[in-house]
Amino acid sequence: MRSYIHNVKTVIAVVGLVHGFCVAAVPNDSMVYNFSELTASPVLAWTSCYENFTCALLEVPLDYAVPSLGTLNVAIIKKSGPTHDAQEVLVNPGGPGGSSVAMVLSDHAAIEAKIGTNYSLVGIDPRGVNNSEPTSDCFVGYPFQTRNAFLSDALGLADVTSEAVLKRQHQSALAYGKWCTGLYSVNGTAGYANTVATAQDMLRYIELRAQDRGQPSQDAKLWYYGISYGSILGATYASLYPTRIGRMIIDGVLDLEDYYDGGWEAAIDDTDKAVSYFFKYCFEAGPALCLFHQDATSWQQLEKRYQSLLSDLISSPIGLGDPTSNTSILFAQTQGVLLSPYVLTWTDIVSQMFASVYLISPINVYVMDLVLVALQTQDVESLAVITEKSQISTFRPQYDDRMARTLVSCVDTDGRSNKYTDFGEYKKFVNYMYNRSNSGGLSVAAINGPICSRLDVRPPVSQKFDGIPRVNGTSAPILFVSSIADPITPLSSAKKMHGLFPGSGLLTFNNSGVSNLTA
Repeated sequence: MRSYIHNVKTVIAVVGLVHGFCVAAVPNDSMVYNFSELTASPVLAWTSCYENFTCALLEVPLDYAVPSLGTLNVAIIKKSGPTHDAQEVLVNPGGPGGSSVAMVLSDHAAIEAKIGTNYSLVGIDPRGVNNSEPTSDCFVGYPFQTRNAFLSDALGLADVTSEAVLKRQHQSALAYGKWCTGLYSVNGTAGYANTVATAQDMLRYIELRAQDRGQPSQDAKLWYYGISYGSILGATYASLYPTRIGRMIIDGVLDLEDYYDGGWEAAIDDTDKAVSYFFKYCFEAGPALCLFHQDATSWQQLEKRYQSLLSDLISSPIGLGDPTSNTSILFAQTQGVLLSPYVLTWTDIVSQMFASVYLISPINVYVMDLVLVALQTQDVESLAVITEKSQISTFRPQYDDRMARTLVSCVDTDGRSNKYTDFGEYKKFVNYMYNRSNSGGLSVAAINGPICSRLDVRPPVSQKFDGIPRVNGTSAPILFVSSIADPITPLSSAKKMHGLFPGSGLLTFNNSGVSNLTA
């Protein structure tokens, strides 16, 4: 679920530029800076890349059970440890759709601060993600503006206050699934982009590394650190290969069965609690540090004020659009983004709040504070930056994790979301999710739903999994880590997974947010 911080990243980028920090890479002709420069190989052929890393493009079978079907390429990056024989730890940042390569590049210092500096960190982009094949892009060759506009609509939060709007959103999601089915059918490899296959790729990697060291490949064991969806990947691997684990830490735990069922219903058990923590932090910080505080007498008063703002937006959406505003000019100059006319609705604010509590940090809380104050004071042009629908990019990003998230999660459900083709069933599901969590239900309902109903892509028999672990134990205990107020990977899921893997441990942090990587 790491992709839900997309909006907040945009705002943070602007805040950073306003305050004057910017980092630019200095190219080195002897280095590789793009996986397209590498030649795929069935063995690990390392090449120096991105200054202080090594990269490889590994050729793996589409289906390990039927190697003759062909191959695809997966991207691998390594941040080497202090010694040539340092233990390698594979990492995954979440998603589906999160790039493990990007995680090693950008977050290696934070990971090392948690697990120590004696390890080599390895990121393998899962199938369908970023640098790894098959492509998850349903808009190859289309202008980014077209893709962004459609995805923002098809993947947007459902509006439970209007049946007409909900019907349009339902049809938009169905159309997206049907559209991608047609695009994916061209080469027929999309069904091999699934979590089981990525777990098999991780096994292939550690076996190849064992061979490189002159060790028996069958004795190789995985050392792994995964966050959020990374818990699904890790638990899937542990379910398939329980005797092939060296160490495994899962930080921010999803319910494996709930994920493969396609509903994500258990994921929002603590979302409203996590949002309440936002207002607790604001109240404790005081009016000098949290502008939305405004001398409130309790955090409950702040949350009530927030709910009142949402109610006002439900009845009175706000029209945005001023090309001469400072916000519009700043975005155009610093981000290559033009702000277009847009109507801000209550679901935009709910989505932004969900993104803010996903990764609790000073900057995320600060940005949400500014958004709430801007909403309260009707500073409408500042509000334009929080929604993708008001943004027209003047350049095409290299990677959009939203399509990978949809492809991988839909293939993993293997048809179990087909009931949402019917609008009545979809409406019932959306309202159920919203009632279960006003703060997170709509965000989670948009992940699969009717898109998967029409995305006619299935995994091969050898890559099917129902999400139910059937193990008596693992070769090393799994450590599950959870916060007490987690908006998408709740403590209840961690407790369930802890019970399903005999011998595992459960570590609980008295804080909020998904990952304890930065806690």
